[in-house]
Amino acid sequence: MSKRINFVSIILTIIAAVIFQVGFICIDIKDTPAKAVKEFAKAYFRIDASMAERLCENRKTVNNTDTIDQYIHEKTKDAADRGFGLSYVRDKLYDARTTTINKSDGSVYVRLTARVRPPLKSFFSGEGYREIDETIKVINDDGKWKVCGKLFSLPGN
Repeated sequence: MSKRINFVSIILTIIAAVIFQVGFICIDIKDTPAKAVKEFAKAYFRIDASMAERLCENRKTVNNTDTIDQYIHEKTKDAADRGFGLSYVRDKLYDARTTTINKSDGSVYVRLTARVRPPLKSFFSGEGYREIDETIKVINDDGKWKVCGKLFSLPGN
């Protein structure tokens, strides 16, 4: 009888774990303004072109210039001028936290606080993290949240 109770409790535990896992996956799939801001910020500091997926249309091109390409070009040139490849100047975002500041029709303002660590500066010069505190406008564009407005030092600000 004891073996049967143990077997049933193991099966019930596995079923409960599967149900919780499916629930967590469903929550993670949902697109939110905070998720858009975090994804954009991570890609921005990694100097990754995938940030364009979270950028609203009117910020992608400013004065007939692709802002993402210009930003990556500037960072690549800056790294080359210092004698490094692009991979050596990619920053990493830590402790990213978001707070919804204001909601209006179709747009949300999200405050992002985080720490950014430059890889070479901290290793060679002992510099630590720098603090980021930005308020970013996020709009819902056909069911997907995208960042707009002034975005860090992205060209066209």
